[in-house]
Amino acid sequence: MVKPLIKKVEHAVAIGTDRHRQSMLRRITTLFSDHATHLGEIELQPFAAVMLHLARNVDPAGRASFARTIADMGNAPRSVVRDLAFDSEMTIAGPVLARSARLTEDDLIRIARVASLSHLDAVSRRQILSEPITEILLTRAAIAAVRRIAGNESARLSEAGFGLLMNRAQDDQVLRAILGLRRTVPEGCLIAFPEAAIPGSGIDRDEQAIGTLIVGGQVDEALEVVARVAGVSLESARQAFRSENLDRLLFLVRAADLGWGTLKSLIQVQPTRRRLKPEEMRAQFEAFQALPVATARRSLGFVSAPDIARVA
Repeated sequence: MVKPLIKKVEHAVAIGTDRHRQSMLRRITTLFSDHATHLGEIELQPFAAVMLHLARNVDPAGRASFARTIADMGNAPRSVVRDLAFDSEMTIAGPVLARSARLTEDDLIRIARVASLSHLDAVSRRQILSEPITEILLTRAAIAAVRRIAGNESARLSEAGFGLLMNRAQDDQVLRAILGLRRTVPEGCLIAFPEAAIPGSGIDRDEQAIGTLIVGGQVDEALEVVARVAGVSLESARQAFRSENLDRLLFLVRAADLGWGTLKSLIQVQPTRRRLKPEEMRAQFEAFQALPVATARRSLGFVSAPDIARVA
């Protein structure tokens, strides 16, 4: 089945148009996908040779489309995935760096040591990261990737890696706030910052962390702090944040005994909610002032009850 296609591939590469080569690559990829689960590493080799040859001879848009497809194939040829991962164009390298299970630990370490910041950012998006890889990323990657690693509980941290993370957190308030939420810490390591780094204590410290996270675009992490202080689940906090009924968010923030600034910031950063007019925001402020904390705490069931009903 593959041998006749190899001849057609040679013909397409030699004299065919780019459109013809892309069509051939899609055909090979579909054929491979149909049989991939039944193929061993040796049986993958003919596919690997054909796909690699074609993928190197299509335009960047076709190569990027191919990369997006093969990134999620659990049995993709390793040689093909490696070739894509080292591409200088991030639309090509990014999908496989972030998602492909066919890149080995050695592949990722090699890439992390020599590749660009954009490549490192893509690697930092992987769901699971080992200790050696996180150590390299924490040394070389930009702060956005470092924050992502700090917030990923599946990113493994050695004591040395955690030390690197703490060092970078000294100069980054958003990273400090994210670290304060991290549940998994290497044995023997503590999360501790000078008091001057995050002023105040108790609710004041929580409120500053929330504000820092929101400003840094880490809204879900900010909601996690609100949920923890209010004593509700993160999903309940997310539901209140997304709801068109602002009373749910009002009750949540008031139950946490947080300030008007926190409620206002959460209202303003909800991407699907229309921007409130000044008089509407003033009404929200008046409602916030009028709602006792004790009443809000007694009524917390109101925050998530509609969603619970839908699930039931």
